[in-house]
Amino acid sequence: MPVNKRCAVVLAGTASLGIGVDQATKALMVATRSGQPPVRLLGQVLTIDVSRNPGAAFSFAPAATVLFTCLAVATALLIVTRVSRLRSTGWAVALGLLLAGAMGNLCDRLLRAPGIGRGAVVDFIDLQHFATFNIADSCLTCGAVLAIWLSLRSVPLAGPAAGPAESA
Repeated sequence: MPVNKRCAVVLAGTASLGIGVDQATKALMVATRSGQPPVRLLGQVLTIDVSRNPGAAFSFAPAATVLFTCLAVATALLIVTRVSRLRSTGWAVALGLLLAGAMGNLCDRLLRAPGIGRGAVVDFIDLQHFATFNIADSCLTCGAVLAIWLSLRSVPLAGPAAGPAESA
């Protein structure tokens, strides 16, 4: 099945933008806010507070960092191997966001202390009475919500093979 170039570009662009913004904001936070007191931006609603999370959302399963690393790799590989089947721009955006989230946090798990595959994810967005998170987590959440919405609307991920005009 030929690749729908529009969908491939949308997926790659969405993922690249998400990963770039995630890694840039994490680098900025680590460089300027690590070890500093939290900064309140919107009264009691939004606080910038750098923390490290070896687990998943809400600091779930901090001892399972290697498992989360493997899941992120598997998710990224699954998405990349399905690009040729994409025929929906909406699904390309959803999968691009999921890929950005998986890869953004995977970079932390691979490159940050305490070591390769066991690194803690940098979180810094703190909403009162909620988990502290980062841009990659936001990408994952938005991608999942969009995928659910597309599924509920019965938008197919894959469609008939693209004709010559579509694949050009």
